[in-house]
Amino acid sequence: MLLVIGLEPILFIKKSDFKSDVSTNFTKRASLSIPQFDILTLGAQVFGLLITLSFFYYFSIHIVIPNFIEVKKFRTKKIMKNTSSISSMNLDIINNKKLIVNSYKLFMQ
Repeated sequence: MLLVIGLEPILFIKKSDFKSDVSTNFTKRASLSIPQFDILTLGAQVFGLLITLSFFYYFSIHIVIPNFIEVKKFRTKKIMKNTSSISSMNLDIINNKKLIVNSYKLFMQ
């Protein structure tokens, strides 16, 4: 028998519940008692939610956001270094091209 979490009350209905004389019992058992809508457990749910959200807030503020900032600083520094390296390479290429052209002119004379 396949069990799906959350559907156990429906899967374990007895065959006697399908008789017409016990239709009120069937409707009571077939209706799911969802704990999210239960007034008695609302306080525990809110308390658990507040604890979970406060842990997530602490984790985000002290661990996740500083890591993002550190990665952003590292990437910015790397981009600046690569940009300056590329511009110096471009200058070297231009100077090298001028040198080759001048050498070729001198060779052809």
